[in-house]
Amino acid sequence: MKKIQLIEAIVDHLTGGDATGDTQGQFHPLIVKSHVEMAFNQIVYQVWLNSKKFSDYSQLDAWSRTFEIQVVGQVGTIAYSYLPFSPLQLPDNKGIRQVCNHDDNSVVFAYLEATANAIFSELEVSTIDDTPTFRLEQNNLSSGAGEESHIIKLEKLPIGEDAMSSLDIMMIVPLERMSDYDDIAIPAEMGEDALIKQIIDFIRDKPSQDTINDQNANRPVMQ
Repeated sequence: MKKIQLIEAIVDHLTGGDATGDTQGQFHPLIVKSHVEMAFNQIVYQVWLNSKKFSDYSQLDAWSRTFEIQVVGQVGTIAYSYLPFSPLQLPDNKGIRQVCNHDDNSVVFAYLEATANAIFSELEVSTIDDTPTFRLEQNNLSSGAGEESHIIKLEKLPIGEDAMSSLDIMMIVPLERMSDYDDIAIPAEMGEDALIKQIIDFIRDKPSQDTINDQNANRPVMQ
């Protein structure tokens, strides 16, 4: 099922095929689209939870794409790379499926949490293991318009003739980053009807829009 077909199917369910008047305004395709994108992230999280039970994350690969990113700012064995978009937030950084050398995909980077360096630096394995590593950070290197929001810090990079100029990074693509005509992978245990029902339930559970012009923004009252 393509993204635009999913949105049209949900609009039809919500409007009963009558997209006119108040119904058209309440369930405008652009509004439905934004809700579908939020619901899709919840579905990906549920798939991650199910995958964790069986230690099999292969279902997440169906929503992933590989992007080539450049290695920049290398000083010694340390460098960084800009991510093509903000990664989908999943525990254990599973929104990033893999990082490897573009010229040799057998050289795979290991993920480290930001606080792990202090621990690993005290271990003997840190001086023996030469596996390159990466960790995720928000981009604070540039603040200009259009700069990517996240970077990965790279460590233990080879130098000299073996230096890496670019990486292949496989990331789960959020629905908002897909085009209207991209195919959406649907988990086998869910099916199209169950996916549509879950998204519709998510939309209907959203608080109703405040349509009264009382010059209040429905902010909670401070005690």
